[in-house]
Amino acid sequence: MNFLSMRELRTQTAAIKTMLSNDGSIVVTNNGKPAALMIDINEDNFEDVLTDLRKLRAKRAIRLLQKQSEKAGMSGMQMEEIDAVVAAARRARTI
Repeated sequence: MNFLSMRELRTQTAAIKTMLSNDGSIVVTNNGKPAALMIDINEDNFEDVLTDLRKLRAKRAIRLLQKQSEKAGMSGMQMEEIDAVVAAARRARTI
């Protein structure tokens, strides 16, 4: 996998398509830390790639919520407790 700094991204635009074609992806860095991921797409796979990206974002959001639940000590709740919390939130929302 190729890594490219933000500066290189601005100055080596012609080489980017070749890099993407060869490797399929490029990690763009900012001050040496990953900042973005570029992937090779075309008009034939654009919709599929976009759908996959949306699914990945949803999975990441679920993982984050699970981690927050564990950190808050709520990961061991029973279904009755969860139902009570949901019901209370719904009541508060309608007020």
